[in-house]
Amino acid sequence: MAAVVLLPSRVVAFGGRCHSLHSYATSSIRTLSVLRGGSSSASDRHQYLPISLPDTFKERREDVHVALLSVLHASRVTRHLQPINSSDIQTLSKKDASPVTVGDFASQAVALHTIYNTFANSDMYIAEEGSDALRNDEELLEKVWRAVNHVHKGGLNSQQDLLNAIDYGQGIGDEEVQSSATTKRRVWVLDPIDGTKGFLRGRVAGGQYCIALALIEDGEPVVSVLGCPNLPVPSSESTRSVPYGAWSEDEANDATTSGKRLFSSSRGCLFVAVRDGGCYEIPLVVLEKYLLEQGNSTGDLPWKRLQVTANDGTTKAKHEATFCLGVERGFSDPKGTVLKIAQVIHGSDALIVDADGITDIKNSLRIDGQGKYGLLARGDAEYFLRLPKDGYTDFVWDVASGYLVLKEAGGKMSDVSGNAINFSEIGVGRRAKLPDQIKGIFRSNGGMFHDALVSAYAEVENK
Repeated sequence: MAAVVLLPSRVVAFGGRCHSLHSYATSSIRTLSVLRGGSSSASDRHQYLPISLPDTFKERREDVHVALLSVLHASRVTRHLQPINSSDIQTLSKKDASPVTVGDFASQAVALHTIYNTFANSDMYIAEEGSDALRNDEELLEKVWRAVNHVHKGGLNSQQDLLNAIDYGQGIGDEEVQSSATTKRRVWVLDPIDGTKGFLRGRVAGGQYCIALALIEDGEPVVSVLGCPNLPVPSSESTRSVPYGAWSEDEANDATTSGKRLFSSSRGCLFVAVRDGGCYEIPLVVLEKYLLEQGNSTGDLPWKRLQVTANDGTTKAKHEATFCLGVERGFSDPKGTVLKIAQVIHGSDALIVDADGITDIKNSLRIDGQGKYGLLARGDAEYFLRLPKDGYTDFVWDVASGYLVLKEAGGKMSDVSGNAINFSEIGVGRRAKLPDQIKGIFRSNGGMFHDALVSAYAEVENK
């Protein structure tokens, strides 16, 4: 059955979409509920998930609510699958049945199933994975099936439903998407696990990854959600650790604790943004509580509106800004250009040589995945650059969700020349890549800081 969003006023579903019969209530925070679809039991069909949303999301309430539930389910199944430790990351590959492979498929299945239950074929879906590997490997399919049912019981009725849910992201049903000039072109883009190496590094080492979901409408991102299951909450002990996000001794000792709860009060963050509606952060443990208690929790959620570090120099000077970069340096900066940019901005003492003899930026932190956008949005860092090898073009699922999170927190993203990123062709002919001419992407808290990045890059390139 289709998921129905229950507003403070009654809604009904027609053709997979929900239509309000009355106006919204006037309170600053309004409660929504989702009737979980896909379950075969009568008791499951009558369980509700109450979620309070900020008033600034009122124009996108249905989209946000479904996106949140989608990423919450995916965050829970991947948190269940992420290894506690990983002592031999080099031996793991996405081509085998390692946890990251199971995690990719399981995450995509539960995320797209949740969205499709509401919007069906009225929207387009673009996601990273397809189901071919599962259809050709019964053992791998069974592992994914068990993982999904361990955390998301009743969500999918059969293995065939699971395979279909994964393939929504590869274009199943596209022929039914309306394409008339009077219909908005709505494209959901999903990276089920962004930060593969971080996922495999394991929880205790602070291995970071995220579930990245965005809705692009008429060529512009309008809703985005980043679920970061292993990211420490703001100002916690792990935000000051090296490597960033590494678990404390107490956390490590409790790593094998079993139970329904997968998140803690110190770890697991979700970022959500709406175009012209701001960017907010909330601990995943809070949303998980609402999911598990199904109507027994009441009250407003502790949404925190985010704002980047002031970009006029009043809070922090350019030479004091923190770089937030990827762990895999060979991919994000194969030529060492980012190090040279840091020297231009931070001065001659910008670089250090670490204990392993590797040159790095002194004032920097490194994590995997799009969680870096969240760190900029909440003011933990100011610069995030990626300059991949020549000829590489980013996929939209690597960029769109984080872009809106950063933009709505007051930050900026551009190409290396300072030009805005163009999303207008995404979904046209199922295009999933950004424009070919983009040589790299700069993200910052904006203002004079972003100008400094563009200027420093030009200086380095012209030497």
